[in-house]
Amino acid sequence: MFMAIKSISYKSYGKNLVKENASVSVDKNILNIVDIFRGETPRMKFINDSLKRGLGLFEAVWIFKSELLELSLHKKVMARVGRSSIRPLHKHSGFVEITQESIEFYNKKLDTLIMRVEKKSISKITIGYDKLFKREFYPYSPPLRFVFNGKTVYLFLRLPGEKKFKGDDKLFIGLISD
Repeated sequence: MFMAIKSISYKSYGKNLVKENASVSVDKNILNIVDIFRGETPRMKFINDSLKRGLGLFEAVWIFKSELLELSLHKKVMARVGRSSIRPLHKHSGFVEITQESIEFYNKKLDTLIMRVEKKSISKITIGYDKLFKREFYPYSPPLRFVFNGKTVYLFLRLPGEKKFKGDDKLFIGLISD
């Protein structure tokens, strides 16, 4: 999860015994997401288990190369001039969970798994604009583009509470390419 440690204190008990206490601050948006995912699991247990698993949960928008090819010229022009500065050109939106084995795409309510991509099936990961996804579609960050099973996905992610979507964040790339 995405937490900031506010303080860590150490206390000595005897000669060699040391107890560590950590105070953690968690963003309210992240707690809302945790509450959606945890079900009946106690919140702290879910957070601890998620940290152990290396859970990465991000808000995401994406479009497949095949969908981008099918867009009409009119829609592409409208995307350039009418697109909000907050969201890049996309066809799908929801959440992405990055685990050690896969990338899982969920709908906006986080209750339906849309697609699972096994990391071992990813043949290529790049960042940047190309002939299809142009800078005009989202000038703030180039897309993260990955190929799996012959399909290309243009992906933008953001942490809860952030305003802009990014495709070039090192955290995302590190979690995906593990």
